[in-house]
Amino acid sequence: MPLANEKVLELLEMELQTLKSEGFCNLPVSRNSILSLKNLSSRLDKSDDNALASMKQSPIGKKESRAGLTVKAMALPINPKVILPQGSKFERYEWLKNKVLNCEECKKHVRPGKKIVFGVGNIDADILFCGEAPGADEEIMGEPFVGRAGQLLTKIILAMGLSRSDVYIANIMNWRPEMPTAVGNRPPTQEEMEFCLPYLLAQIEIVQPEVIVALGATAVSGLLGHDPTRRMHDVRGKWATFANTPLMVTFHPSYLLRNNINAAKRAVWEDMLEVMKKLHMPISEKQQNYFL
Repeated sequence: MPLANEKVLELLEMELQTLKSEGFCNLPVSRNSILSLKNLSSRLDKSDDNALASMKQSPIGKKESRAGLTVKAMALPINPKVILPQGSKFERYEWLKNKVLNCEECKKHVRPGKKIVFGVGNIDADILFCGEAPGADEEIMGEPFVGRAGQLLTKIILAMGLSRSDVYIANIMNWRPEMPTAVGNRPPTQEEMEFCLPYLLAQIEIVQPEVIVALGATAVSGLLGHDPTRRMHDVRGKWATFANTPLMVTFHPSYLLRNNINAAKRAVWEDMLEVMKKLHMPISEKQQNYFL
């Protein structure tokens, strides 16, 4: 099978995994697209099918190569233990930031020339927004939510009458999950999120927010644990608890970018209204009727 076709299938599979993690249950597909996929898949010979099956069944932690595409080993050591030192919030934040940026395991997974990503914002914030992992823009800047999804998150924050400097923004993961190709993103594994979770918990301990907002299905799994029966459309807009803090579940901003319909935008905004009510923030008539 030509390498180009192999890459197409690889990217398609990972894109569908990402969409699923963001809450998509159905996708409109044209007849021409279906025919194109059928024609592409028909070119797979038996050896290619066996290679694909072997790749999918390979346990995490092994290094596999397929048509020149290599997936790096994903085995992780025991989760790091984080004991924050005594001191002011700022001193503890700087200590933790330095610890994460110098985490040897994190460094192993960062692409050459890219950065570990650590939380940013107001360490006295009432709201902590939490996503699952950095993307391409984030690993360049070393800051969470700076790409298109981050721009939309900023718009949401502004609509709440706040600024990015008023809130704290973090990801569960501190590095962009490795890909077998140079482009695209994939959701982090549960193991990857569990490794980085102590670093997030330490940030929460420092900031002590009144509310945490979980952005997207993958972040929810990372915070509340994997549950194969959990459906994003069922838990979105509902309150849960994480680290003894009220947790609001909502869609990831990238979901709104991909699913550009008013119903989805209004759903996220209604979740933000609930957050504002929880914090006893004033809500104007304009905000009450607002659409993202």
